[in-house]
Amino acid sequence: MMKNILEKMYLRFINKVSERDEYQIQEINKEFAIAGLMLWYANILAMFIMLVVDTINHTLSIGTIITFVVNMLYANYLMWKLKKKRLNDIECSTKEEFFKKKKQIKKSSIRAGLLWTFEMFILMCYVFPYLSSGKISVSFSDIIIWVCAGLFFGSSMYVISLFNLKKLY
Repeated sequence: MMKNILEKMYLRFINKVSERDEYQIQEINKEFAIAGLMLWYANILAMFIMLVVDTINHTLSIGTIITFVVNMLYANYLMWKLKKKRLNDIECSTKEEFFKKKKQIKKSSIRAGLLWTFEMFILMCYVFPYLSSGKISVSFSDIIIWVCAGLFFGSSMYVISLFNLKKLY
């Protein structure tokens, strides 16, 4: 029943009057994907701006919370659907390809961990304290905490990505 409702909404949205060929459907779906991605990033930017404003005003607004919840629901829904349909699987037909993909996953996980650590350290130790009180105080323990958190984040990304790596040989 829910699938029929969503199908009708989709057909109404694309203004389907006649049958579309495979290319048109593929292009429409591609544009939907791009639009969805752009809206998600715009929503993340809006959430960040609201968080900055809330930090300056020493408040937490319902809009920030709702935007955060919407972002998390959207991301989890997408990941769940991709996992369910096995669209995020990385298939390897040879041992060499498997090790090459594993090495790429390791590099991207290290890069993600470093970037996340840097961003969180700057935001949590410099930007938000400055916006909140006008004072910046960074200690050695802050550095250790964010380096450990970054190691955990990068390692988690690596392990999760390895679960998507499938051997076909």
